[in-house]
Amino acid sequence: MDSPPATKFHQKTSACVVKMVGNTKPDVVILATGGIPLTTHFQGLENTHWMLAVDLLDGGLRVESASAFVIGGGLVGLETADFLTSQGVKVTLVEMLGEVGGDMDPLAKAMITKRLKGADVKIFTDTKVLSMKKNTVIAQQKGNEIVYPIETVVIAVGVRANREMPDRLLKRDLEVYVIGNAVEPRKALDAIQDGFYVGNKV
Repeated sequence: MDSPPATKFHQKTSACVVKMVGNTKPDVVILATGGIPLTTHFQGLENTHWMLAVDLLDGGLRVESASAFVIGGGLVGLETADFLTSQGVKVTLVEMLGEVGGDMDPLAKAMITKRLKGADVKIFTDTKVLSMKKNTVIAQQKGNEIVYPIETVVIAVGVRANREMPDRLLKRDLEVYVIGNAVEPRKALDAIQDGFYVGNKV
């Protein structure tokens, strides 16, 4: 499976920034490079029309079908569903855990889930995707097998820390601070706290 646009972008950006830091020799480097979208490969995924949520939200790709099947009910998954409904796309969202928005601030979660309910987004928790075919997703929900019709699949299963740039720069004789999801995937409030601490320190 080829690397999606988001992954290729991160790889190119990392190389450019490391070179820039080497040329400018700054006193301090603060890395808030975020996370890289996970690309979980589901059986049969290659037979479907699919994309990563980050590529959709960044404007690099667009859902052309009337409906979309979103895998992942964290912050990115809910934001993706919210974005798609604003474009008139009918959304079904599945989450393998018992609730959606587990990585979100409670108020923000309440607001977005209210909008999604009003937009008639179908949300299924405790649902694990097993495999895919061209027009269907086979999932397991509380021990029962369920088949969902699909047109476009959007994957929003989380991120991993973007460590390529931090690991390269930390080897150099520089004062480097790594914050946010570049440390490990966390909530937005944790990243803000990191930034506040480092900003006051330097």
